[in-house]
Amino acid sequence: MRNFFLMLTALMGLAAPVCAEEAAGDWSGTLGNIRVGLHLTKDSDGHYAGFMQSLDQGGVKIPLDSIAATPDTLAYHGVNAKLGVDGRYEGHWDDAQKAWVGNWRQGGLVPLTFKRTATADMPVARRPQEEAIAANPHPFPSEDVGFDNASAGVNLMGTFSRPVGAGPFPAVVLIGGTGQNTRDEEGYGQKAFVVLADALNRAGIAVLRYDKRGAGQSTGDYDAATTADFAADAEAAVTYLASRSDVDPKHVGLVGHSEGGIIAPIVAGHLPSVSFAVLIAGVTVPGDQAALLQLEALDRANGKSETEIWKELALLQQAYAVIRASKNPEDARTQLTAAARPLIESGAYSQSQADDTIALFTSPSRYWLLRYDPAADLQNVHIPVLAIYGTLDLQVPPAGHVPALRAGLKDNPDVTIVELPGLNHLLQHATTGAPAEYALIEETIAPEALKAITEWVTRHTTP
Repeated sequence: MRNFFLMLTALMGLAAPVCAEEAAGDWSGTLGNIRVGLHLTKDSDGHYAGFMQSLDQGGVKIPLDSIAATPDTLAYHGVNAKLGVDGRYEGHWDDAQKAWVGNWRQGGLVPLTFKRTATADMPVARRPQEEAIAANPHPFPSEDVGFDNASAGVNLMGTFSRPVGAGPFPAVVLIGGTGQNTRDEEGYGQKAFVVLADALNRAGIAVLRYDKRGAGQSTGDYDAATTADFAADAEAAVTYLASRSDVDPKHVGLVGHSEGGIIAPIVAGHLPSVSFAVLIAGVTVPGDQAALLQLEALDRANGKSETEIWKELALLQQAYAVIRASKNPEDARTQLTAAARPLIESGAYSQSQADDTIALFTSPSRYWLLRYDPAADLQNVHIPVLAIYGTLDLQVPPAGHVPALRAGLKDNPDVTIVELPGLNHLLQHATTGAPAEYALIEETIAPEALKAITEWVTRHTTP
């Protein structure tokens, strides 16, 4: 999901006449082919606060910091880890256009002009499934809970919901995908885990969903964590869930999406108390291969030529080979910096593009993932497994992952693999499967996906 702004590059525009303007208010513009909104407020002390919004991706907000506004200039920094956004805007007031004219910088420079707009013009995406849940709250008891990963010194906060009655009930831990996710798996204007938890509760299953470490109300350093750390947090979630008097400790399972589909087999192999696992769009090949499969699928969907695709893949294969052979992130950073120098000197890449890419590849989470091979962890899973994929998933293409899943679980007698036609990485009905569609689709999770998950879990938790 980190392809939101990363591939946009352009030349800086020419300066234009300047006059004075107050930055507070609502503004809109276009970044590449993506409409963005800008909302700024100013307090009595003259301090600014605000956010950008991806208007074509469900109005997802990008919090701003380091906002510096004068009557003639505007600058700020915006970050949204879920979208892979970490960039800076710098602009000036053009009185002729009645607009802030500048550039968004993330790797390259992308022209971005903001014109004033009315707050009412900011679109609000509809989410019928979520709206139905909010309008007709289910009768299932729900409570905010907390539990600790004591070894890491992390306190994790979440929501526990269960069917009506005394129980004990079969239960699942929902494990989110890549990004600084909260308990609702909120992204692209959607709350996928709200919908999934509701469906499971209605099927008689208790649910624990929680904020990732460093996200929402959970403590810890998200940026310093790897998937292995998140797996340890999930183990703490299972231990907490099994300790509850209203939960049947013999029927505690895992439901993991994307990165959560990596975490679930790790946890299942470590904890005998886990009795089943559901892998949604689970990654089953080595991390570097998964990244290449994703890039190839996305490039083809974006209409790139075969020459462009293979050139890009070849370059990344070289980078990933360095990462696999490196001793640690610092060693990888040194080698990649040296390898990038000829590309920078030739003009193929700018220094900032190279720096941003190297920083991403050597960050704790990405470095760990690129070197991780899930084969051994899959072989350690001896409990029932449901693996569910959408045929239009371009981020975890089933053709690249299902064969590895079958191989890894070949000695497991209870494995069900379901490929649902026309669904994307988020299990929505899609047209192309491209991430740009995610927020434009009103559906949060396809009904047939919810049915496949709840019916399978029910079968494996009913005496």
